[in-house]
Amino acid sequence: METRTVSIIGINDFHAEIFETDYTLGCAKLCALLEQEKRGNPNTIVVFGGDNFNGDPVSEELSGEPVIDLMMQLGVKVSAVGNHEFEYGVETLSNWSMQGKFTFVAANLLDRRTGEIAAGFRPYVMQEIAGIQIAFIGLSTPELLDRPGHSMNTRFLEIVDGAREARKWVDYLNRGLDSQGKPDAIIALTHYGLKYKADRSTLVGEEAIELCQRVPELSGLFTAHWHQFISSEVHQVPVVQGGSNGRGFAKLTIEFSPDKEIRQVTPGYVNASSFVSEVLSNEEMLLKLDEYKRRTKDKLGAVVGWLEQEFMHKSPFTAEVDMEGTPLTKLATDVMRLATGCEIALLYSGRMGPGLPSGEITLYQLRKLIYFNDELFTMRVKGSDLVRNIENGISTLRVERASPVAVSGLFIVADYAKPYGARIESIVLENGQPIESDRYYEIVIDECLASHEMGYDFSSGIERKHTGVFLRDQLIKEIRERKVLTAESPATIKVKNK
Repeated sequence: METRTVSIIGINDFHAEIFETDYTLGCAKLCALLEQEKRGNPNTIVVFGGDNFNGDPVSEELSGEPVIDLMMQLGVKVSAVGNHEFEYGVETLSNWSMQGKFTFVAANLLDRRTGEIAAGFRPYVMQEIAGIQIAFIGLSTPELLDRPGHSMNTRFLEIVDGAREARKWVDYLNRGLDSQGKPDAIIALTHYGLKYKADRSTLVGEEAIELCQRVPELSGLFTAHWHQFISSEVHQVPVVQGGSNGRGFAKLTIEFSPDKEIRQVTPGYVNASSFVSEVLSNEEMLLKLDEYKRRTKDKLGAVVGWLEQEFMHKSPFTAEVDMEGTPLTKLATDVMRLATGCEIALLYSGRMGPGLPSGEITLYQLRKLIYFNDELFTMRVKGSDLVRNIENGISTLRVERASPVAVSGLFIVADYAKPYGARIESIVLENGQPIESDRYYEIVIDECLASHEMGYDFSSGIERKHTGVFLRDQLIKEIRERKVLTAESPATIKVKNK
């Protein structure tokens, strides 16, 4: 009996990037590339790592059908649950799971009413290939689910300590308590964030690193969330991540001895963003993509306005946003103030696409550009808290691995040569009045900042209100009313020593 080699390919943070771009494969080329992988090794399993559905307006308009079709074409039987999946509600996730004939795994997703794994999810899935049994334990990244905007059934759920739950299920599996017996390998399929520091010398990500430390028996770990390509080891556990948006995939190659003992696990990835044009397309999937376009053309192809100059927001190469802002951040923050009457607006600038070309602006382009229809929140905060949060946002993707905060209603001078968190030299209102530490200011922020991620914290704000106003809807309304847009750069933040 010969040795057997099993390849496990992980696609994380696909974000419904169903159409090919200069840097992303799209469904047709991703299918073709994975078919090539399977020809190289028929013993190949494809899994998804979460944040599968949120992204392209065509997929959104078709209730996720294009992503379901892709997963079925690739033979996907198991997926982790990403943080953006929860925005759709557990009922929608259950429907997707049934339609696509795959299972959402989330061992640390519990129902607060029962303390058990949430209905519609499983802690793990066993999959057999070439006589090898592989268990995939799912883990979701920590996320507050009991919050407005989520369905009531979702708000009854909680995400608990993943390392603790993984420890429990690994012990269960290794004791052979599953009806299929003891697996030959146990893989953690997670949406845990893991990323390199700016100098790429060190990996950071508390949940993923703790998991490897507390559950060293894992044969491998798929990570996600930070959209990086990673091939490494953490506490001797092979760890991978496959970028995002269908730019490529992660891969664990496991060599088994004739008696099914693991001889070697090799982590790796394929980053196809530099050779997209060289990849052939799957013709069947191309026909499906044309059909998706036809079915949504009338609605998404509607012209909303006209843009006199190109709107550049993110670098197409690095996804960085200028700390001093862009025409898009000026438009968005001005609209936020106009819609709520607040004197100051703050917006996380990383949750928007690269920009818009000059000429006609279609509804598809706008929904693709603003792919999260975030609710606006208003509150009153002390000047000291306002300054602290803006200090947190004077950052770059290249160094701090986060996009800068966009601001309207203030004038700020910052020195990037100073340490992170201590860069603001001056900050005043539009009338020139300095911000006072103990005075309260009325502000509007987007849903991302309100969720207290990436170091932002507005929990001390008073008179907090869910406005029921959604940023993308307001931007579309504003552009329709203006009809013609001119690209105006903001003058709110001046950064020295960039």
